[in-house]
Parts: sequence; C-alpha cells; structure tokens
Amino acid sequence: MKRTAIILFLCTLAAPLPAQDTWPLERCIQYALEHNIDLREKQVEIAVRQTDLTQKRLAWLPSLSIQLGQDWNWGRSVDMQELVIIRNALTQATGASLTASVPVFNGGVRHHQRLAARKAVEVATLEAEDLRTALETDVTRAYLELMLARQIHTYSRESHAAILQQRDRTAQLVEAGSQPQSALNEMEAQVAAEKATLVTAESRVRTATLSLMRFMNLPGDTPFTAGDPFGPDSVATRVVLPTAVQTEAWLQRDPRIRSAAAHIAQLRYDERAAKGLFLPSLSASAGYGTFYSSTNEEPFRTQLDENRNPSVSLRLTIPIFDSWQAATQLKKSRLALDMARLTAEKIQTQVLEEIRSAGIEAENCLQQYLSSEETLHAMQRLLEITEAKYNLGAATALDYIVARNKRLKAATDFLQAKWQYLFQLRLLERYRP
Repeated sequence: MKRTAIILFLCTLAAPLPAQDTWPLERCIQYALEHNIDLREKQVEIAVRQTDLTQKRLAWLPSLSIQLGQDWNWGRSVDMQELVIIRNALTQATGASLTASVPVFNGGVRHHQRLAARKAVEVATLEAEDLRTALETDVTRAYLELMLARQIHTYSRESHAAILQQRDRTAQLVEAGSQPQSALNEMEAQVAAEKATLVTAESRVRTATLSLMRFMNLPGDTPFTAGDPFGPDSVATRVVLPTAVQTEAWLQRDPRIRSAAAHIAQLRYDERAAKGLFLPSLSASAGYGTFYSSTNEEPFRTQLDENRNPSVSLRLTIPIFDSWQAATQLKKSRLALDMARLTAEKIQTQVLEEIRSAGIEAENCLQQYLSSEETLHAMQRLLEITEAKYNLGAATALDYIVARNKRLKAATDFLQAKWQYLFQLRLLERYRP
C-alpha cells in the first residue's frame, strides 16, 4: 500500500502538458528505424549484394555477339577465292559473323560463387536486423532516460515551490519571534540550492531530449514531445528470468549468431570455388560468318552466300602453373573460414553472457528499486515530522533543511532505480517470445 501511494504521488507531480502531438516509445522506435542512416546504408549494401547475386546467376547464360567489319588495303592482299597475292592495288573486304559461347564446366567455380553471393545477401540482411535490434535498445534507453529526467525535473520544481512557501512561513515565524534570524538565512540558502538543482534538472531534460532525437535522426527544429507509456502498474515486483528453452530458442534466432553462421557458409563456398581453380574448364562456342572481297569478281550477294562459314567448337583448358595464384587464394579462403568460426564461437559466448547479465542486472535493479522505495517512504515520514516540529518551534531550520535534503536525495534515487529497472525488464522481454 505504501509502495503504491509513493508511486502515485511521484507520478501525479507531472504538470499536465498542453494538447499537442506526443510521441510514444513505439512511434520513436519506428521513426528511428525508418530514418537511421546506418540502416539506410545497410539497405543499400543489401541491394548491392543482391545485384552481385543476380550477376553470378546470369553468368551461366550464353554470351552472344555480332561482328561487322570493313577493311581497305593499299598494299599486298590475298585473294581468298584464288589464294593469290595482289600487289599495290586497293582492295576492300566486308565481313560479318555471329558468335555464341557458353561455359560448360569450370571446376564448380561459378556454381560456388553463386552460392557464396546468395549467402552474402543473407549476411547483410541479418546484419541489418542486428542493427535494428541495437537501435531499438538505444532508443528505449534514451527514451527512458528522458522520462527519468522529466520526473526529476517535475519533482525539483515542486520541491522548489514548497521551499519558497516554507521560506515565507519562516519569515513570519522570525517576525513573530518564534525563530531566530539565522533560520531565515538558512532558508534563503536552501532556496538558492534548490533553484540550482531545478536548473540542473531542466538542463538534463534538454540534454536527454536531444540525445533521443539524435538516435531517431529527427531534425532539431521538429516539434517533439515524448509521451510516457509506463504507468505505476507496469512496475513488477518480481523478475521472471528466461528459461533454458527460451534461451536456446533465442540463440537460434539471434541475428548476430545467424549472421555469423551464414558468413561461415559463405566462406565455405568461397573455399570450394578456390579449389575449383585447380580443375580443368570446358567451354563450347558456335559461330556463323561470311565475307565479301573486292578481289573477287563475283557479285556482293553471291560472295556472301558462297562464303558462309558455320562453326562449332569445344575448348578444354587445363591449369598447369599460375604463379601459385590458385594455391594462395585457397589458403586465404581457409584462413578466413577459420577466423569466421572463431568469431562465431565468440559471438555465441557473448550472447549467452548478455542473457545471464540481463537477468542478474534486473534482479539487482529490483532490489535497488525496493530498497530506494523504502528509503523514500522513511525520508518522507521524517520530513513530515521535522516540518511539524519546525513550525511549532521544536526543531531548528537546519534540522528541517537536513531532512528535506535527505528526502530529495531519496526521491532522486528512487526515480533512478525505477527507470533503470523498467529498462532491464524491457531487455528481458526480448529473450522471452
């Protein structure tokens, strides 16, 4: 009951904002995902890799070309019909050909390059998903920091207004002779101290707002007011940790782990493509051509018809020595694969540690939240008793100021613990589907 009363007291301190467009946390996250530059760059990278994959797929299609040529010769030339040499005469030759070629087998290099390109698209996509997850966490942290700053500012404003009233009351008591002049001086000093605290709180709100807008990539001149979607009922008093099944399920869908696995698969295909460089390659081609020569007396069309020359060919290339280029490429691909495996192992260990740390941190934050709540309740009660004694002349101004500062610190610690606990609870929700 005490806990509920204190939370309601602190939450009702916030002055109602004028009617305007407010941004709840989900809207802030969505805007950040749509306008974050890093994410937009990653989308361009995905498009580049998809284009590369398309290029690898199209590499299997035949290549087709048409060649047209016109030659003029003033020196020696050969009469292709009679196979005799013509000296010092202008001759003309016109030729046309159509050629098609297709790779038949190249050691599996193109096949594995295509599979590697497809995995590269998957890697970039998962990296973008990881960026989105990290951005959501950053925006959530910045959003809750703004909520905390606003509540501390509201509390500081209310506290400053209360000390002003108490100063006026002290002036009356001094005038009536119930309190010495030093009491009023001490109250004036406390007013100045709480005014400085209020200015600091206002600066913290501005800083937190700018930090949130920076994560969202929101222009500075955009009207922006963050709404508070968290009420007192959202503060649970028990931490539900992810089960072993939920942890294992998260490991299966964590974008960092999946990206590392896809990167390993990509490098495996690169290794197989490097091995294919040691194998023979086979290609097929077909062509159709004809030509005309001015050294022949036959008409142009007749020569084109008589000089038709269709052809089909197969070409086998066997690598023997290439300055160890293939061997070096294979070694590099194997080293990259070993490094990727180590990185994947490190990432999995890191994710497991993050899950365990999130649970431990949530438990610690809960204990701090409950402890600070009890402390705030005690300091609130102490302030009420001291204020009553002070108004009756049974306590000094210094006693009142000390009690007041203790309550102010307890309230700040409570708000800090509350919002940190809310943030840790939201992190834990990620690991529980």
